[in-house]
Amino acid sequence: MGKENILFGSGDFRLELSSSSYEELIYQKIKEAGDKGIPQRDLIKNLGLDARVANTVIKKLIEQKKIKKKSIKENGKNVIKLFPNEEERIVIYVKLENIVEVPCFTCKNLSKCGNGGITTPSSCSILSKYILTSVSAG
Repeated sequence: MGKENILFGSGDFRLELSSSSYEELIYQKIKEAGDKGIPQRDLIKNLGLDARVANTVIKKLIEQKKIKKKSIKENGKNVIKLFPNEEERIVIYVKLENIVEVPCFTCKNLSKCGNGGITTPSSCSILSKYILTSVSAG
């Protein structure tokens, strides 16, 4: 999904959106539904979306961990519902006075580090130790 423009809507209501606008629109509608979730079928129908386009955007949002998809039994029928994936966020404040001490700047794996890489910040024991030391010292 790049910068292509997509038409959606029905009847007199037509709107042209870029694929990133689609992501924002779908994500916003799912967030508005909150803990109740929104049936995937209703979301697609209410927004007048092409099912293939909508499913591609929904898959991308799931991969980005912005939303989650669950099969729920309602009135004896299985319904696919979409929910915002609002995990609890923990905020850690680190003093940046000694930024040169951050081990990433001298790490031999810096160019290979990142999501999907050989090394990731979340799995790096050296970085974890540095952050824990910084937090406990602060």
